[in-house]
Formats: sequence, structure tokens, C-alpha cells
Amino acid sequence: MLPTGVAKESLVMSEVAFEVLRSEALAPKKHAYSRDLRGRYVSSEKSFSWLLKYPPVADWIDSYTSEETREKKLYQLEKILQAGGLEEPSELLKLDERNVKLLTRRVANWYLQKGKAVWAKQIMITMKGFMEANDRKLEFKRAERIRSPVRKKVIYEYIPNKMDVYRMANNASSIRNRTVLLCLFQAGVRVSCLCNWNFGLVKDQLYPEIRVPIRIKVSPAMDTKLNLYGLSYYMTGLQQEAAESLRDYLDMRTRGGWIPQLLDPIFVTERTGGPESRLRRESVWMIVKNVARRTGIKPESIWVHCFRKSFRKVLNATPQIDEDTKEALMGHKLPGSRGNYFDFHDEDEVMMKYMRANFGNRNILVPDSDTSSDLASHKH
Repeated sequence: MLPTGVAKESLVMSEVAFEVLRSEALAPKKHAYSRDLRGRYVSSEKSFSWLLKYPPVADWIDSYTSEETREKKLYQLEKILQAGGLEEPSELLKLDERNVKLLTRRVANWYLQKGKAVWAKQIMITMKGFMEANDRKLEFKRAERIRSPVRKKVIYEYIPNKMDVYRMANNASSIRNRTVLLCLFQAGVRVSCLCNWNFGLVKDQLYPEIRVPIRIKVSPAMDTKLNLYGLSYYMTGLQQEAAESLRDYLDMRTRGGWIPQLLDPIFVTERTGGPESRLRRESVWMIVKNVARRTGIKPESIWVHCFRKSFRKVLNATPQIDEDTKEALMGHKLPGSRGNYFDFHDEDEVMMKYMRANFGNRNILVPDSDTSSDLASHKH
């Protein structure tokens, strides 16, 4: 049984105890898996799930809508508790500010020494938010703060051009992976948004026949960053190659026994299968890295977000698209009065301009004057 009261605080202050605790608590652990009825591996319950039974944690974490953000912050809070030898969040809240700050700094410094400056800074932000949500103050002096690390990524980051993207798509190990890459490129969405796509988003545009452009209406439920921008939605799309690959992928899943429902995730894990196994952003990260390696691109120089930058490069290379529409297709909020006078609701016009950009591998462009009934017929 762990000591309580003053003895507990001395445990937090004890460097010897902390060194032992943090070596065990902060060491990376492999994900635990169990087997389903067919003998396939499925991910087990998260290690931090036990924290949600405590009201101070549940009330705090409910202010975050992104599932990835919630999991990351719960994981970080769990590491703080484990490193301090604390059994419950209430024990952390009973510590005075000095000891909470000392514990947080020590955990952050551990990550800093491992070369994980971003993670160290996030630990401090998470702790500050948790304490403030429970009416506790946690302030770090200027000298105690972890400064934002230099973005080394920018130095050797590689933004794939259109030829690179299609080379990578051709080297993908499965039709799912090929479709993921093409959709990231032609829609330009963030990875969390792609993982949140459901069958109902594209059903009427792929069946009974493909109708290009496939309209992707991104809502805050799909991309939580829209809440920060005050946007109710934004439009982007898919052109022919991504649309055909997406339909081929869905047809393959149907042949495998999947019965499509409107709320079923489009992209699922190939390990476990089934509509409940939504593809996670970590898996997309691995797809990009592995395919880059097979294509001859250094995996350490490319990330999932690079495809969003590739999307913007194509938009920038299309002078027929005005700057406001380019920003709108990226899901960015237009500054000042420009946002007030931009018609976000004219989806036909946005899609017409989107089709002027050449994301395809066939060098076919829609003429500037094209306002055909095909675009109008896409309203749904």
C-alpha cells in the first residue's frame, strides 16, 4: 500500500523513488491484443480507461471532442500518476502546487532527454489544463517552460508531386492502401478526417454509377479543427482516379461479406476486418512510411500531412482558381471581411472550380466555363 499524506508528498519529492518509478512507468509498452472468435488479433481496452471512472477526469476530458486528443491526454495523465506513484487522480489534486509542478517537470524532462521535446511540452499543457479544470492553479515560470523545438521536419521534409503520388499508389500493398493515398491527395483532408469517413458520405455518388466530382462535405464531426475556425462545414472532392479506386475498394469489401450501412466506416483495418474496426491515424502513418520506402522515397522525410501540402501545390498551380476558393477547399477560415462575402453555400461553384485543378493522372481538365447539369445533379 502506498503511503499517504505528508509521506506521499515526500515520495513525490524523493529523487530515488522517482527514478525507480519513472523507469517503469515511462518506458514504452507494446499494445495489448486479444483474439476474437476467428482467432484474429483485436486491440484490447486502453491502459488509461480506468481513469474515466473518476469525475474530476471525466468532467475535464469531456471538454475535448477529438478522440485522438482525448486518448493522448488521458495517456499523459496516466504517465504522471504512475511516475509519481499515485493510485488515483484525487491524490494528485491533494498535492500542493510546488509538488505538482515538480512532478510534471520531472516527467517532461524525462521525455526531453529522450529527444521528445514536443511530447514534453504537451505533458505540461495537459497537466495545466487538468489542474485548472479542477480549480487548481498550475503556473510555470518563464525559465521552467519548455520552448517550442525547432521544426527540423521542414529541413528535410519532402512534398510529393503528382507523379510521386501515383508512383506510391501503384506501389501500395493493397487496394485499401492505394485508395487511402489517392483520397489524401485528391481531397486534401487531414488524416483524422479521412479516418472518420462513413459510407453514407459517398454512397449516392458511387452507386449505381460514379459521378465525378465526388463531393466530400467535411463537418466538425469529421474534422474537429473546424470548431476552432468557427466553420459549420467545408467542401472538397475526389476526381476520377480516387473515385474509381474507392469504389473498387468498397466492392471488394462487399464481396468479402460486408453489408454496407450508412454509418459504417469506409476505411477499416485489414488485420481484424469488419465495419467496427475503423482505420486509425497511426495506421495511415504506417501506410505512408512503408509505401514511401518501397517507392524509393526516404520514409523519414515524408508524413501523412505532406499529402495535404501536395493538394495545396496542385491548387497553387491552377491560376483559374481564385485564392479564396483555394483557402475554402483547404478548410481554412477566410480572414476579415473576405469570409463574410464568400459564398460557402454555392457548392456547385466550388466544385466547378475544384475540377479545374488537375489531380488526375490523365491530364484532363474541366473547362473554365463548365457549369453543366452534372454538377447541379450532385446536390444531396
